[in-house]
Order: sequence, then C-alpha cells, then structure tokens
Amino acid sequence: MWMDTPLQPLRIPAGWTVAHNEGLFEIDPIPDKIPDEEHICFFREDMLQMKNQDRNRLLDVGWYPEGDLERGEYALHIHEGDWCGRLLHEFRTRDRQSLVIEIERVFIAITEGQL
Repeated sequence: MWMDTPLQPLRIPAGWTVAHNEGLFEIDPIPDKIPDEEHICFFREDMLQMKNQDRNRLLDVGWYPEGDLERGEYALHIHEGDWCGRLLHEFRTRDRQSLVIEIERVFIAITEGQL
C-alpha cells in the first residue's frame, strides 16, 4: 500500500530541472496513520532539489528532523547558485498543501526574476 503512494504533483514553469528527487509524496505527516517504520521513507531531509540555471537558483525541500513526525516540519530553501550559496528564502510548515502553494509561488517568482 505505502509503495503505491504517488509523488506530489507540482506545476513547474519552463526553465527548471530536477537535480535530486528522493520523493515529495502526496501524503500528510500524520503519525498515527503511517507505520513507524515508514516515517523515514516519506519524511527525510533530502526530498526534492531543483535548479533554475537561467536565474542561478536552487530550490531544496526536506523534512527536519528526518523521520520525526511529532516535532518535524517541511523546510523549503532557495539558494543563490548551489546549497553553499547565499540563502535567499526560507519557508517552514507542517502542512503539505501550504508547502505546495509556496513551492509553486517561488517557482513563478524566480522564473520572473523577482527572487
């Protein structure tokens, strides 16, 4: 059942490439609905990383602390260049839908040169 969990659909504008995809899944962080041994499979630090070469931006999404559904939260970071580059934007939430809205918002802002 858990292996059939789909990836979270995202509206991605032109100009973005996937650098790393360990899975941002279409599943909410509800501890009592996900077996303990599966927490780390769906909620890890390295979920999604995408690049926009034209704007020299890196989008990175993960769950911190990894596998901890009680205290953890999604973190979205936007860096100039790569992970070592200047942090331009950070967003944290426990709500998957809020995360998706913010990811899609920053995709557009970056693509249009606003971030």
